[in-house]
Amino acid sequence: MKRTIFPQDFSQYYPIGIQPCRMYVDVANRIYDKIRDVDINLPDANKLKKEIAINAAIYFEDKMSDIGLWNAFVNKHMLTYQRPLPFFDDFKVLDKNEVNAKEVELLIWLALSRNFSNRFLNPLAMGEYTANIIMEVLNEDDDVDINDSLYDYIYNTDKANDYFKLKPVLIWLRQSYLLYSPLSEERFEECLFRYSTITKKSDAVYYAETFFSMDSEIGPMAVLPHLWLADMYFDHNMQKEAKNLTNLEYCLPDMFEVIEADATYTLLKNSKDEEYRLKNEYSDIFRKGAYLYSALVKYANNDWEINGGVLSSTKENYDKMRMRQAELKKSYELVYPLYMKRTGGKRLAFLENIQQLQEWLKKISPEMDMTEVCDHLPSGPQVAFISKKAGIILAPNIIHAIKCSDIPIIGNVMHRHCSKNR
Repeated sequence: MKRTIFPQDFSQYYPIGIQPCRMYVDVANRIYDKIRDVDINLPDANKLKKEIAINAAIYFEDKMSDIGLWNAFVNKHMLTYQRPLPFFDDFKVLDKNEVNAKEVELLIWLALSRNFSNRFLNPLAMGEYTANIIMEVLNEDDDVDINDSLYDYIYNTDKANDYFKLKPVLIWLRQSYLLYSPLSEERFEECLFRYSTITKKSDAVYYAETFFSMDSEIGPMAVLPHLWLADMYFDHNMQKEAKNLTNLEYCLPDMFEVIEADATYTLLKNSKDEEYRLKNEYSDIFRKGAYLYSALVKYANNDWEINGGVLSSTKENYDKMRMRQAELKKSYELVYPLYMKRTGGKRLAFLENIQQLQEWLKKISPEMDMTEVCDHLPSGPQVAFISKKAGIILAPNIIHAIKCSDIPIIGNVMHRHCSKNR
């Protein structure tokens, strides 16, 4: 067997400095060799097969090393929807510590579907046959390697009780084999660009990673990173740490005014007039009457703390932000019932292209010029949300991920299906 997959091919899914066990690199090569000739009838089929092989090998390592990422996915789905995941006929026959063909089928579909944002993929695209081929490889080894370095990276109790030591784990989760998504990467790149315009590149990466881990849902269940990790901790009898993560509080990046400050504590007020008390660790910056830009976090029984960096600001910028927040709040309260009336009570709209989106926006909000916004959107299918707290939210590229009969593509498929069966 010619070796075509190497340790560096796994690196995008692992924390910096941590490698897969050699055994699982070998497993990935054996899987790829077995599925090389399977016809999946998709673009870049060879690249996709390698990705499937790598993901299946990491899934195997996840199970054998008790990493718990896949199991957190299964548990969270059952708690949320009270029904088994796709392809699972009966949860009772599944052993969470063992690999099985039904989970491999689902993993294959996830690995394929995240590469195609512009099409619907048949969940049985590769079917039981391919999953069984992969299972033959996974069952070949009686003795398996345990990735202690990855396990300790996630479940080290000293790290788990200190948010700032734990933050690299939260940041890594979006790149793990199960939670990785090109859509997440696009959102991260947008965050990175935004911060690169206000600070130097090395700081911008840290600020963008911090913001993303606070504010962006990841993975097939669309859950914030700290809630993914909390489920993993619950499953590993780390109840206290899991509870701390579940109750983790963030204040997203904002402008603050220093209301009070002494040698021990300072009181900050953000642009929404919310107050936060924290230790005064920056006495040169936290002076009464000063203005700054930062983000905050509250973990376990600690005080609020700076989460990221601190940038000096001005009263003028703070007042502008505060006025903007007040205007937005008032605006959303006024326009929400108006928008809902104009849409006939529907909060979701599915559009086939930018032209349809522009026509919809003219009906819903004729007083607003959305031309510039539309110019920055991709040309394909669009989804628009009406929100009580945020007005109109445009979300391109996710139409494939929403199951609703109002979606044009779904509607057409359903219509054809119904016509066939009449």
